Amino acid sequence: MREAIKNFVIDLFESHRTRKIGFIAGLATGVAILLIGFFNTLFITLCGLIGLFAGSRFDSKDDLVDKILLKLDDVLPERIQRW
Repeated sequence: MREAIKNFVIDLFESHRTRKIGFIAGLATGVAILLIGFFNTLFITLCGLIGLFAGSRFDSKDDLVDKILLKLDDVLPERIQRW
């Protein structure tokens, strides 16, 4: 029995990478909710996702600042635009 469990855990960690990541993320989320509360955990997760999005944009060599400024120029009225 012990050998079967050991083989299962080894197989899980060697071949099922996404399951492992999902398990760890779910476990961390559950612990965070128990320790600091639901809304605090939701806020921290949202901040992390925003950081992940911005970081992935910077890694892909997109000029994120210029894109944001151009988008603001489209949205803002002419008297507020920087050009």
